[in-house]
Amino acid sequence: MHALGTVELAILALVGAAAGFVNTVAGAGSLLSLRALMVLGLPATLANGTNRVPVMAQSIAATLGFSKERKLPMAAIAWTAAPASIGALAGSIGASFVPEKPMRLLLIVVLFFVGLLGLRAPKVAKDAHEIDDAGVVAICRAPRVVAWSFFAGAYGGFLQAGVGLILLHALATVGGLDLIRANALKVVVVATFSVVAATVFIARGQVHWIAAAAMTAGSVVGARIAVAYAIKWAQRLKLFVVIVDLLACVFLLLQEL
Repeated sequence: MHALGTVELAILALVGAAAGFVNTVAGAGSLLSLRALMVLGLPATLANGTNRVPVMAQSIAATLGFSKERKLPMAAIAWTAAPASIGALAGSIGASFVPEKPMRLLLIVVLFFVGLLGLRAPKVAKDAHEIDDAGVVAICRAPRVVAWSFFAGAYGGFLQAGVGLILLHALATVGGLDLIRANALKVVVVATFSVVAATVFIARGQVHWIAAAAMTAGSVVGARIAVAYAIKWAQRLKLFVVIVDLLACVFLLLQEL
């Protein structure tokens, strides 16, 4: 690929800010950041690894923000983060060995369908906000939620984009948590397993550090701003991201022809 210029790095920073915001309030922000990296010329395998650095940074920033606002049920973290991290280790190791051409096609086709799934809003019970901390722990240790957490980690380790949607489905639709606490748990789980996944891709030499630095700078800012808007704009932002993702899919598919 060609060297990244000032304009391209600025674009990556702006895309990182948008992805950090969207990932924090709902999920699917990596649909945007992965597409940007690929459109600017990074090979799919390198884009997949590079994206893990800003995702890790934005998730840590969002976790700190939710903790400050006392929205993070700390007692439940281990029951979701542990199986997700184990899954992420397996998924990221597998992804790091996938050849360029198959990975590129996966990132184009799979993420297209993940984007479409992002149009669906999580179904939340009306009394979800009344669940106390003990109830949150009971939900997170339920076998069905643990299994979903492992699956989310495995998918997140392999491709990442849209993993927040899977975790919101696990915690809100399957588990029954309200969206504020589900979002808070989602970001800390992603932060935890992203450390595992990023370590694998770094060890494999699949991170473009200049691109990662530019995108990380923006993503941290976007994530911190998003904590205050974790519910209000979620569905509108997902719709915007899906539209951008579909347009990027068309562009990338035309390049493959």
